[in-house]
Amino acid sequence: MSMNIALTGLKAATTDLNVISDNIANSNTTGFKSGRAEFGDLVGDDKSRVGGIGVQTQAITQQFTQGGVVNTGNPTDLAIVGEGFFVVKDATGSYYTRAGAFHVDKDGYIVNNLNQRLQNSSGDMKLSGTGPWGNISMDSLYNITALDSTGAAITPIPVGLVNFPNVQGLQAVGDTNWKETTASGAPSAIAAPQTKGMGKVLSGALEASNVDLSQQLVNMIVAQRNFQANAQVISTDNTLAQTVINIR
Repeated sequence: MSMNIALTGLKAATTDLNVISDNIANSNTTGFKSGRAEFGDLVGDDKSRVGGIGVQTQAITQQFTQGGVVNTGNPTDLAIVGEGFFVVKDATGSYYTRAGAFHVDKDGYIVNNLNQRLQNSSGDMKLSGTGPWGNISMDSLYNITALDSTGAAITPIPVGLVNFPNVQGLQAVGDTNWKETTASGAPSAIAAPQTKGMGKVLSGALEASNVDLSQQLVNMIVAQRNFQANAQVISTDNTLAQTVINIR
């Protein structure tokens, strides 16, 4: 029985190490939110038994704490400070992200590196007029402004954010994008920054990963010790079993 209990401990420690490794690997990923493995004890069907029968992974939760703000000087780089997500869209649907590394494509759409189009309450955010566009900036009302190739001012484009009843319920789909789920609830209507509980948006900046490398390295040491301790239990149990066999 002790070997089986220790095996659950090995699995839990491995899960913990995997989550920590992913956090460390993404410590420089724009808009990344760290994960945390959470565990609970296992109890058998025999209620008369004293003690549990091991440990299990209950969940890997996302930590939606604020990341640091890194100034880039690129006016189409947008950083959220506070609550909210950008909405981006492609042929497969809508996604939600904190990674605000955007640029203007040849057709005037504001897109990310996956060519997903940034959305506001009117749909795709697109610069009017003809390109190339210059003097791109964001005004104090969170409108993207610019001059087209003729020097004419474009129609201001409002930036918008959404939020969710339960951000922990969002499903990570990679590339620092999330999808809504039943657990997250439906997104709010797209609203201007600093309205309806949304955070503010900074132009010329990006939100860095919220991974605390020092803490992750400490967590890794703890997880390694847990793994080694459970491996030692298995080794000891195996030695005892061999001793019993030799006695027979």
